[in-house]
Amino acid sequence: MAPTFLETSTSKQQHELELKVCDAYQDLLEFEGQDRDELLLLLKDRHARYLQAGLGQLPSGFISLDASRPWICYWVLHGLALLQAPLPSSISSSQVITFLQACQHASGGYGGGPGHLPHLAPTYAAVCALLTLGGAEAYGSIDRAGVWDFLCRMAVPPEQGGGFRMHEGGECDARSCFTALAVASALCLDVPGLVARSGVVDYLRRCQTYEGGLGGEPGNEAHGGYTFCGLAALMLAGCPHALDLQRLLHWAAQRQGWSEGGFNGRTNKLVDGCYSFWQGGVFPLLQELLGAQQPQEELAQQVQHQLGLCCNVATYAPLEPPASWQQQQQQQEELLVPDLPDLSRVLGPLQQAELEAERLNAACDALAEAAIQRHRDDTAAAAADTGKPEQAAAETAGHGSAAGEPEVERESTQQLLERAQAAEQAAEYADQNVEIATASAAVLYPCNGAPSPQDLYTLLASPAAAAAAAAAAGVQDSSGAEVDDSAAGNPLFNPRALQCWLLRACQQLKGGLRDKPGKSADYYHSCYCLSGLSMAQHIAGGGVVGPAQNQLPRVDPLVNVLAGKLQQAKEHFGALPQPGRLE
Repeated sequence: MAPTFLETSTSKQQHELELKVCDAYQDLLEFEGQDRDELLLLLKDRHARYLQAGLGQLPSGFISLDASRPWICYWVLHGLALLQAPLPSSISSSQVITFLQACQHASGGYGGGPGHLPHLAPTYAAVCALLTLGGAEAYGSIDRAGVWDFLCRMAVPPEQGGGFRMHEGGECDARSCFTALAVASALCLDVPGLVARSGVVDYLRRCQTYEGGLGGEPGNEAHGGYTFCGLAALMLAGCPHALDLQRLLHWAAQRQGWSEGGFNGRTNKLVDGCYSFWQGGVFPLLQELLGAQQPQEELAQQVQHQLGLCCNVATYAPLEPPASWQQQQQQQEELLVPDLPDLSRVLGPLQQAELEAERLNAACDALAEAAIQRHRDDTAAAAADTGKPEQAAAETAGHGSAAGEPEVERESTQQLLERAQAAEQAAEYADQNVEIATASAAVLYPCNGAPSPQDLYTLLASPAAAAAAAAAAGVQDSSGAEVDDSAAGNPLFNPRALQCWLLRACQQLKGGLRDKPGKSADYYHSCYCLSGLSMAQHIAGGGVVGPAQNQLPRVDPLVNVLAGKLQQAKEHFGALPQPGRLE
């Protein structure tokens, strides 16, 4: 029996979001060529002006972020670096450096503001901000020996559980492990010594959940931000295979919304622009790790078959999955979705929506006919004379026989009508989902059978063409080298769908990027939306969606500063003596 339709507050919000995104994507299909590029244009100048305002005097509404002032510096500076935009004319880099120096504590590390106690989160933010500014003045302002002492104090010995504390007496979680190791790596400190001292590898291994992602602490729900932090920390520690990477890949791939194209952070949650990096940034790391073990094409095929998603943005053809995946698929169908046909696991979202709508509409029609027939029967029975055999037959119909068979409770006409009404509501909802899927499939997942005649991705530049266009336009990365994204690849998610989400749903026309339509822009989301956009452009098989000037410099996927800036910093700090080494 099909499950009863029940609309929750979350499903209602999800449906409303899908309708908004559907409208935004439908506009893309109504234009061609340069007109479509204008709809997909990254509004760099407006975003730069929005970010530049964050380095000056902020209004009183920002008082809740008073302990996060190094973070604001990092979000703004990193966003401006990605946009290749300068600091505002009223603020010099020396002023920013002086402020961050004031946040540095005498015992090592940085606090959330001048005079605040040292904390790993603002320490990571301050160091990344200074690396983004670059140059001798910024590098020289960092008390590298003090940072080293602070990191050593925050390390939790293995016999006490392992990991790193955020601050003296503070919490230990995947975020603290990442920020500690990212800072140590960026400043060329003794990472292996910290790893041995902290027992961080076993701690993060215990953070992986049955879903495949990582929680903030052992036993917590899998979460996108903590998953990135845990995986990145283990890569910095040199021990990423402490995790079940295949299970992690399966969970991460499911976080991409099939109609929106963006990522959510947890199961059954709405997509959010910031997870474009916190979730999307997991895939370059997994491609590096898993690609060395098995061909990238095989990995993508596994994800396609298990999720029914189009990881390859070119074409889709059903392929035979490995035997182990077939067995897992069969178990899932038997336990979770026994009412769906076998092909549902390899059908795209549009076919699945159409099948569900067809099933619900058929159920609605059957219930309506049953209600009508029941009403006719009841009317006929009421009109009959009291003692006639015909009435007795009508009264016993559906209640068992006179020979003593157990009576079966008969639904009243009202009950049938209520069921029919509920089925009609579910069918209307399913029909709307088909409309959403139809529009989204043409834009996001051109993999449902034959490609749509209005397949947007066939009209967008291929990765090679986009790289050539960017080179012709003189787009360069932070190190001055021309960007080359022509490398072929089959990404484990849909990077072009993610770019459509960021460009059509997360940009605010007056400047700044946001969580989702209906939300306001802020510096945090502006930073991580731009980081996610860069990652989606530069991942193998990605390429640039929209005009060539949308190209952004490449971010380092482990630390999330520009790759060129991080390389320059490591060349500087790598030439300096170690302030201390743990044996």
